Amino acid sequence: MEFIVRQLSSRPDTVLVRYDCSCGCKPGVEYRQGSRQAGHEQCCCGNVHFVGPGAREQLETHLRERQAPSAIPVEETTARAPWGETIPVAYTIGETGHMHSS
Repeated sequence: MEFIVRQLSSRPDTVLVRYDCSCGCKPGVEYRQGSRQAGHEQCCCGNVHFVGPGAREQLETHLRERQAPSAIPVEETTARAPWGETIPVAYTIGETGHMHSS
């Protein structure tokens, strides 16, 4: 999955980390410079991504709370903010199995 990072013009210390889903959605999570907790967004087709510190752990907790099948793999990557910070990103592909394009 390829994530797109866009700095918000109204808040230069914040980026939107999103992707283009093949279902037509463009789920995005705002991340503020120096944040200590991950935010998340879920697509209509069940894909979910968390952005920020502890992204993987928070995604795994999210899946457990929703009693998601334990076989759903959690993937990890990073996004690069314009100010140089490397931001953790964790995601899963939902039950529909939609793949993504950029």
